[in-house]
Amino acid sequence: MSRFTKCLALIVVAWVGAALLPEVLRADDKAQPSDFGFPVPNPEPELPQGIDAFNPPAFTVNQSAPAIAEMSRTADHDEIVSMTGVDLDGTTSFDVFSQAPSGQEGSVISTSPLRADDTAATVLLPESLPAWSMYLIRPKRDEAGGKAFAINRTESWWLGPDNAVPGATISVYGRNLAKSNGTSESFIYIKPANGVGRYVTSVSINPFKVDFKVPNLAAGSYEVWVHNGHGGRFGWSGPLNLAITDQSPWARQDQKMIDVRSFGAKGDGAADDTAAIEAALTAAASVAPATIYFPAGTYLIGSVLRAPDNVHWLGDGMDATEIRLGKKVSGSMVVDANRNAQFEKLTLNADGNTGSKPLLWIPGVENLRLQAMRLKAWGAPALEAHDASGLYIDSSELIENGSFYGNSRQIFMTNNRFRMTGYGESVVALWGGREFSMVGNDLANADENRDDGHGIGRFFVAQGHAGSMENMYWGDNVSHQAAPHNCNKVDCNKGEQICFEMVGSDLKDGFKAATANTVNFSSLAASDKAGGQDLVIVGGRGAGQHRRIVSVNDNTATLDKAWNVVPDSSSRFALAAAASQMAIYNNTFQGRPSYFKHDSDSTAVLLYGNVYDAVVDRNNISQMRHGMMTVALSSANGLSPYFLQYSNNTVSDSNSGLYVGTTFTDSGVAGVWGGLGNVYRNNTFNRLAHIGVEFESWGYNGADYNGTVFEGNRFTNLKFGFIDAFQLMWTYTGSFKAPPLYSSRKYNTILYKNVFERGSALGPGSVGFKTLQPKNTWLNIGTTWSGFESGNKGPANK
Repeated sequence: MSRFTKCLALIVVAWVGAALLPEVLRADDKAQPSDFGFPVPNPEPELPQGIDAFNPPAFTVNQSAPAIAEMSRTADHDEIVSMTGVDLDGTTSFDVFSQAPSGQEGSVISTSPLRADDTAATVLLPESLPAWSMYLIRPKRDEAGGKAFAINRTESWWLGPDNAVPGATISVYGRNLAKSNGTSESFIYIKPANGVGRYVTSVSINPFKVDFKVPNLAAGSYEVWVHNGHGGRFGWSGPLNLAITDQSPWARQDQKMIDVRSFGAKGDGAADDTAAIEAALTAAASVAPATIYFPAGTYLIGSVLRAPDNVHWLGDGMDATEIRLGKKVSGSMVVDANRNAQFEKLTLNADGNTGSKPLLWIPGVENLRLQAMRLKAWGAPALEAHDASGLYIDSSELIENGSFYGNSRQIFMTNNRFRMTGYGESVVALWGGREFSMVGNDLANADENRDDGHGIGRFFVAQGHAGSMENMYWGDNVSHQAAPHNCNKVDCNKGEQICFEMVGSDLKDGFKAATANTVNFSSLAASDKAGGQDLVIVGGRGAGQHRRIVSVNDNTATLDKAWNVVPDSSSRFALAAAASQMAIYNNTFQGRPSYFKHDSDSTAVLLYGNVYDAVVDRNNISQMRHGMMTVALSSANGLSPYFLQYSNNTVSDSNSGLYVGTTFTDSGVAGVWGGLGNVYRNNTFNRLAHIGVEFESWGYNGADYNGTVFEGNRFTNLKFGFIDAFQLMWTYTGSFKAPPLYSSRKYNTILYKNVFERGSALGPGSVGFKTLQPKNTWLNIGTTWSGFESGNKGPANK
């Protein structure tokens, strides 16, 4: 036997234990990515320099073994992962395979869970593991080993835009996209299906978005694969489909230039230029693709303008060229920009003459680009879209009271200034859809000196009226004074800057049978929601999993991917309009200095109801009523947030730091989980007027939390540290109430290496830790409270 074979055999023994050798299929072989269900490009390329070595042993999965249903996917050594599954408690242990980046072989460490029950478990990754590597973790009981799951493996979720010409910059969005979750290394590989590809250089990198330029390749369909440098052959994510085209949707528009002055337009701000502009637009439409050019000036119009397909509207700059609506109209200022239209370097000024109608009415638009534009829609929406596809708003200024995007996809907003008016609800309202990105935008009120010059502080609101949504990203955005400014004039139960209100859900009874990727019910109709729906297991076997329904036939739902744990008659289901796969990264969110008056619902990020796989990371948050919120609602409808991660955020000068719990619950069903697997890690909170962590209960059954992890967080200069009590949202005097015993509960909450320091906050009446729900269970490892008048010992572990 060769030295290599002996080493590998030793690894296998370490993995399965001597008693499990009979289940090993290939004791002398390395495992293959397909053994774990991991994809690899075909043909498989040679890995570039800088990729970690990773050679796990081969093993089989025993169907009677414990099984992981879902788990957190990002963690370093000496950090905790939370999971749901089957038989994770009792004598179950967890084997963790890791390998040093330059090591020739890996090793396995067996560890026991911190806490486990029949639904969830939490596992501390041993400190001896290599830092920021890919880890494989699998449950094991006696002689039976379950399926292994990967932590820190690359996850590419979507591509934007998903069609482009050579030389264009596009982005891969996902999770764990960068080496060591940093900003320096990520590997992109582009190939035709079943063909040899090439690596391309990334131009911008963070853990959730990687930008690259499309190489000079022939038009056609290509696959994009991503590797974060960890996991060797096992670390690929893909494929994402990219269409490379030989021309953009706006190609050749610059080859035919039509000057509106040639048709009699004056642009002097006095003459009515409507007829001249309409004539120029008709002429441009007849020879499209074409450009209609507006030289510097103010062009006064008196009726609605219709935008032809494949026509580019071009001015001399938003401060030089303006088209102004000078009369009241019954609709919008510009309509019918349906296909391949562009607006660039000019101002469209509705001047208050569209009433409540949007300045741009663009339902069903495809490939619309607004570049260096100003849309002046004071008191009205800038635009309204439904089922849009391919909408690009870049380096523009939108003065409005918020726009509506319906159930749209491939929406990109980059480097814009949003100036809110008329107590506008939000910059963006989305009722479904997918593939949405906001990067580098700036939100402020249009005029702080006017009542109608304010919004209510929202960048984005998602609701599930049109069904489920997925694949969204916010990065490097900045807000200023973004919160309701006067509660006597506006509903102050608003102000959440990134707001998911996913409440379209109902419990689904009548389970009959399930396979790997189907579930059959006694009755099930196809969804009439444009965005479709998710099937979520909210209780019983397989809790914590969600799958998108792709079709319904004969009362059977076919799902977008296989269950990790197939449900059975003990499972409880929610049929939900859900939001999933989103990242909120490196934004600066500012509320108002009045945060301490508790006068609004200003919050940087609110994840409310059916939200899954969301990461809130490295944001700078200040002057909020609540820094960040995780909210479950009525368990009678299964409105539950699962597997969320809040990490590395900074919250300062706010009323409270974290709100986590169940609220606005008017009914309940026992056995339906309100929160599973949510992790709050390495966040910093300073100068809080009220509570560090509000762990709230409500007076109804169900909506319980399990496996919530708080680790490595630091709270300084605050009066109340961690408070577990009843209806804390309206309690800010320190008179905390105990919930009824039948209220929502928190099981197996893990507190690991957090720090709570009262600091300079007022001392009299201060409390470090307090729990008023005796049925809640805790495990505290290394969390400290200091300087508080009471509660410095923390919870009793139970």
